[in-house]
Amino acid sequence: MSLFDDDIMDDEADNIGVDAPTLSSQQGLNPPNLSSFFIGHETIERNMLDIWHSKRMPHAIILNGIKGVGKATFAYRLSRFIMSQSENDTSGLFGEDEKAETLDIRHDHSVVSKIASGGHPDFRAFGLPFDDAKGQFKKEIPVEDIRKIAPFLRQSSSNGGWRIVIIDDANTMGRAGQNALLKILEEPPKNALLILITHGAGGLLPTIRSRCRFVSFDPLPDSAIHELMQKSSPTPLMPNDMDLITALADGSAGKAIDLIQNGDIASIHAMIDLLVTIKDHDEDKLNSVALAYGKSGDKHAADQLVTLVQWYLQTLIQMSANGQDSLIIGYTDIKIPNGVTLQTLIKLKDSANDHIEMCIRGSLDKRYMIYKLLRIMQG
Repeated sequence: MSLFDDDIMDDEADNIGVDAPTLSSQQGLNPPNLSSFFIGHETIERNMLDIWHSKRMPHAIILNGIKGVGKATFAYRLSRFIMSQSENDTSGLFGEDEKAETLDIRHDHSVVSKIASGGHPDFRAFGLPFDDAKGQFKKEIPVEDIRKIAPFLRQSSSNGGWRIVIIDDANTMGRAGQNALLKILEEPPKNALLILITHGAGGLLPTIRSRCRFVSFDPLPDSAIHELMQKSSPTPLMPNDMDLITALADGSAGKAIDLIQNGDIASIHAMIDLLVTIKDHDEDKLNSVALAYGKSGDKHAADQLVTLVQWYLQTLIQMSANGQDSLIIGYTDIKIPNGVTLQTLIKLKDSANDHIEMCIRGSLDKRYMIYKLLRIMQG
């Protein structure tokens, strides 16, 4: 299923009223299709502008990087810019003969509301459909959706400009979907742009990757994570909390924002304290943690604990590799246990990951997964 309604008529797009979505960067953070706030990848933006101004725009781009670093935000930002240029709106931010220095466009430009509402006749976006029965996104983009792209891109644009398609989570396309996409890339229509957003381009066929311009998004620097956290948090964050969330986010603003909005920061501090002192806790304590985090119907709590364990083990490995005995994060002083070598830590992480994977693959009880995981941590 398309992220937007593919059947919206062009005249509906022209009748968007005053309540139509507009860009805003004043309070909080908006979803990618509405966000004008972009930080941490200024070099990528400058390079893309140079390509645009030199009239060397490729027919397909892969935006690759870990989740939550701004790839989708950039995809919509670039799409809005190209559409606004296609309309040759001389009342826009830039004059007709003036070269744009950023991808910004006016907040009230008609392109903004049309793309945000799914009503732009020359724009489509596809991604993983939501499974209402299971309450989660499906694992693969349907091939039927990918097959809609070729006829759409081969149509004439509404104003003689560009037609653009964004495919989010493109690495989740199955073989049939990728083969359907490959046919488009082999004979790309003029003034048509495919933007593939991937969190690991290795999942794409080599023949697809070779036909796209590859743009790599690095993890965000701590300064960018801090600024994004300040925008997304309804209340000011304490410095120790910001330090902890930044460390856990590991360069992903999406992960940081999820921790702020869906996580209990106090419980995160408490869980890290438990991991630091894991060898001191008896079976009753481990059972109580497993019951609290593995209760039925609360997948988020179990996922959060697993993420914390994996982060903690990776932190210990990095500390050991760097010859660092101690690291203060937030309120907690993380130390490598006496006599524990780098090889031991790597084996411990492998054992923990193997257990997690086995439990997920076998749909085993979350309480068992958590209890056994904590026992593995005890060594």
